[in-house]
Amino acid sequence: MLMLRKRFDISLLFLLLLVFAEQVKSQNTISSPYSKYGIGETELFTNSVNSAMGGISYALRRNNFVNYKNPASYSGVDTLSFVFDIGFCSNNVFLKSDNAESSGNTGGVSHILFSFPLHKTLKIAGGLLPLSIIDFTASETNLSNSETGNYNAIYEGDGGLNKAILGFAYQPSEKLGWLHDFSLGLNVQYIFGNYYKSATVVFPDDAQKLNSRIESNYRISAFNADLGLQYFKTLKNDNRIGFGLTYVLPAYLPTKNEYRQYTFTESAGAEIIRDSVLFLDSDGNIKLPQSFGAGLSYEKLNKLFVGVDFTYTEWSGFSLQNVTYFDILKDSYRFNVGAEYTPDIYGNYLEKINYRIGANYENGSLYLRDRRISRIGVSLGFGLPIRKQGTRINISFEYGRQGTIENGLIQKDYFGIGVSFSAKDLWFFKRKYQ
Repeated sequence: MLMLRKRFDISLLFLLLLVFAEQVKSQNTISSPYSKYGIGETELFTNSVNSAMGGISYALRRNNFVNYKNPASYSGVDTLSFVFDIGFCSNNVFLKSDNAESSGNTGGVSHILFSFPLHKTLKIAGGLLPLSIIDFTASETNLSNSETGNYNAIYEGDGGLNKAILGFAYQPSEKLGWLHDFSLGLNVQYIFGNYYKSATVVFPDDAQKLNSRIESNYRISAFNADLGLQYFKTLKNDNRIGFGLTYVLPAYLPTKNEYRQYTFTESAGAEIIRDSVLFLDSDGNIKLPQSFGAGLSYEKLNKLFVGVDFTYTEWSGFSLQNVTYFDILKDSYRFNVGAEYTPDIYGNYLEKINYRIGANYENGSLYLRDRRISRIGVSLGFGLPIRKQGTRINISFEYGRQGTIENGLIQKDYFGIGVSFSAKDLWFFKRKYQ
């Protein structure tokens, strides 16, 4: 029987975090210019544990948080434990070009995940998390044309993708000797969301001319999968080395397409449709690229962890409604490096805290105006223990820069804060005394 009194503090923290996360859910107060391409901006949301260590994940396995980026890591969950992991993040964004600056905020729930054992060799995990965000606005104003006169052209995009995952990890029994050092994982992903974009032409100086707009909305609903492998070998003096591999399969996402073209006028701030030029519904597809990841780690158990990851993504294989973007989207690679240090898990409170630091670099999948839109970031964070052993509040801070102001491009600086709550509790046993 569960001991409700001992779980009251955890339930209360769940509730508080859910309420706080709801306040920042889908929060977005700034247009992100680079979300116009591909499926939008990715890698914005991640677990605070990974984020604080520069994003490393492939050779990382713990028994008190869910590392969804390598499904083989689920094998680290204790045989009698249930792990629940929830978090949110908020990014303060600063945009700068050679003649303008702006700032704002993006944020939302970063993940809701859980994991538990089906058998001592088989573990299961599941959850929900964002995959990408699309939010951009661009305009051209006061363009003089002898035939049409002055007009404003406005380009907008909105939406994003989410994914629900159901994962499994298998680790051979200790009876099989060296095979026990390996674990295999599978994530089945249900990807859903929408991608809306529009192009509007407005004539501000001539009320006799009708404004026009073209809208496209792609509704996405499909399945995909990614695979993972991990190998951990325990050495002398509680040292351990780890190796991880991941492979994200290319995904073909069927879409329900809505195309609208119409003219309108404005009156008292409201739009009045005058003529529906074309309304068309059709089927299409989005092809997401395959991705490979590899990671190495060294760990002195309960003391020091150091890891490095490499990721290669074949963005040249992306297509939207059978249109490829070889001139804009290029194959990219990313390096992540991070470390965690715990002074003494049996010491005072400050000594029990996990201290984390990391950095990352990505050469960038976007190629605009003869420039790669690269990204670099540094991070740090803490794992704060609470009453139960293995249960922690994880906090991460990250500063990053993407792009440049050269060649008329936009430089994006961001400062991100992430908070996640990972709880591990014994569920699958009967207490002798109640």
